[in-house]
This record gives sequence, structure tokens and C-alpha cells, in this order.
Amino acid sequence: MSDQGTRSKHEREVQEEEDDADIGPALPTADEAPKKKKRVLLHERIYLERLPSADMYERSYMHRDVLNFCNLIILRTDFIITTSVDGHLKFWKKNDKGIEFVKHFRAHIGNINCISVSADGLLLATGSVDKALKIFDVINFDMINMMKLEYVPNSICWVHKRGQAQSLLASSNEAGSIFIYDGRGDGSPLYNVPKLHSHPVHLMTYNEKDHAVISADTSGMLEYWVPEEPFGLPKTVSFEFKSDTDLYEFKKAKTHPTSIKFSYDYNQFVTMSIGDRQVRVFRFKTGTMIRKYDESLAIISEMQQAGTTIYKLDDMEFGRRLAVERELEKTSQASTMNAVFDESGNFIIYPTMLGVKVVKLLGKTEPNRFLNMSLYQGAPNKKALITMVITLK
Repeated sequence: MSDQGTRSKHEREVQEEEDDADIGPALPTADEAPKKKKRVLLHERIYLERLPSADMYERSYMHRDVLNFCNLIILRTDFIITTSVDGHLKFWKKNDKGIEFVKHFRAHIGNINCISVSADGLLLATGSVDKALKIFDVINFDMINMMKLEYVPNSICWVHKRGQAQSLLASSNEAGSIFIYDGRGDGSPLYNVPKLHSHPVHLMTYNEKDHAVISADTSGMLEYWVPEEPFGLPKTVSFEFKSDTDLYEFKKAKTHPTSIKFSYDYNQFVTMSIGDRQVRVFRFKTGTMIRKYDESLAIISEMQQAGTTIYKLDDMEFGRRLAVERELEKTSQASTMNAVFDESGNFIIYPTMLGVKVVKLLGKTEPNRFLNMSLYQGAPNKKALITMVITLK
């Protein structure tokens, strides 16, 4: 009996050891668990110093009607272009003291619904409900061409590299067709891009580095294509099928982007969508989404009630802004909301119902609802001083 008891005890111990081996090593406790390394941005302080920081705006520059687009041309000119829903366009010049007015155009007889600046910053195009495209010489701030179309342009985009002899401009219509024109030509299309989209294309943006275009339609479909025959997928991307990317993100969410903006190095692009109020950041070459920021009214309302929002408003003011947001969704102005990168590509800036977000919240006490923006960093170009060196022999 004694030997059998001993053997049974020994067998039980062996069995327990085998069971432990199957389970694996014990999980580390909270104290022993390795801490996730915090990402550190090199020279972060320098980048932050180059971003806006004022709580309120200092100056106001007027249009006669509601503004819908604000575009910045840093290359060569330091011009700022603004347009309003009544068809007016204004050129402004950034100088070392602020902004000065340059020229005013009554460009269209209806709403300007699309605008594009060429990659070299020399040409500006505007499209309107009056079925016209106007081309402007930015350096001389003068209109140099006008094209009369048979359709209302939904979106326009310059699709040529710097220094290219022919200035190519892509334009889309309600049927989802895309046409490419010579920007200095008579308005006859050079190419009719094969049907990439089955719904109206409302956004196009050009990647000069990879000579590629991203287009988006109202169903939420995003397409990559090269603006020359056969208009296929860019060779620089690392995917073959869209199923390997996150480009179906908008289709799945049943929404569409209101803006697509590239970073200065063209490696990333950021989108804003009014349908679900999400800000998404993608890598261009892989088509993968790397960040998503939720600015939906439901989330903001929950944070307001819980007191966890960055800036807590009193209930009356919060209710007023919430009502403005719901009305905004019903207007065409909502389609002009955008998000942009800073020049380093490390930060994005975008408007919300609480104010403008960029690391901190700007303009939070302003009664205005900001929608479309551009970010100017650095100092304006100054005319070089001519110096002379005299050498005596």
C-alpha cells in the first residue's frame, strides 16, 4: 500500500508538470509587463514653434459673400487665392507684415465649385456652375484663357509636372467621365479618360512626385491613375489590387471625402469627410490608413457631457454650435471642409465645431465656423539686394 501510494503521488506530480508545460509560461504581472515605447519626434519643439498658436485671429479680410475656397501658392509668389460663392476671386500677397490685397476678379456668374493650382505654382484654374473654366497666370495675376464646356465641372486638377511644355488640366462631370485639356488651348479635350468611376467624380488631386492622380466619386470609391495613356495604376505603388489596401474605407462607411490633400513630400495624404466626420491619414504607396480621428457629433456630445473634451463649452453655447453643425450638413458649404499637412508632414490642421485643431485648439472662442483652410509657414520671399564687388589689379 505504501509503495502504490508513493507511485501515485509521483505520477500526479509528473502529470501536473506536463499540464503546466501545455499551458505555457505564466503571463507577466502588470509591473513586469514591458512598457510600450512612446514615439518621440525628433526636433518636435522646432516644428511646434512653426505652427500657429494664437487663440483668436487678429485681422479680417473681406469678401462680399460666403467664402468657399482658400488656396496657398508658396512657390515663387507667396500668393493667397480666395473665392466666394458669388463667383468672385481675389489675389492676396503675403508679405513680412501680413497680407495685402492685390487684385479682384468677377470670375464667374455663379458659384465657384472647384479650384486648382498647378504643381509649379504658375497657373490657377477655376470651375463654376456657369459651365466655364477660367485659367489665370499667377505671377502676373491675370486671366489668360477661358473654356466654355458642355457640362458643369464637378472637379478640376492640373496633372502635369513642373517644366512640362504642355499644361494639362483634368475636369470631371456628373456622368463620372474625366476629360483632359490643354490649359492654354481652345477647350477641345485631348483625352477622354476611360470610365474609372460609375458615379460623379467630385475630387481629384495630383501627386507630382509619382505623376499620379487620386480621384474620388460620390459613392466613396477612390482610384489611382496615371494622367497619360493607358491611364493605368502608377508603377510606384506597392499594391496590385485595391483589396490589399484601405481604399474601400469610404465605401464601407457609406460616405465620401470632402477633401484629399497630400503632404509636401507626397508620401501621405489626408482626407476629411462630412458624412461620418472622420479625418483619415493614408500612405500613398501602400494605400493603407495609418491614422483616423473621430470628430463625429455623437463623440463630441459624449465628451462634453463627461467633461473630457479639450475645451468645455457652457450648455447654451454647445447647443447653439450643435444646431449650426446640423444645419451645415444640409448645405453645399459642408463639401468644402478640408484638412491639410504642415510643411514637415508630422502634423495636420483641420476645422471642427469647437475650433481649429492643430496640436492645440485655436479660435475656440470665435463665433465663426471655419471650414476651408491653408497653412502658411516660414517667411515671404524678399527681393534680393544687388551687390557689387570691385576688384583692383
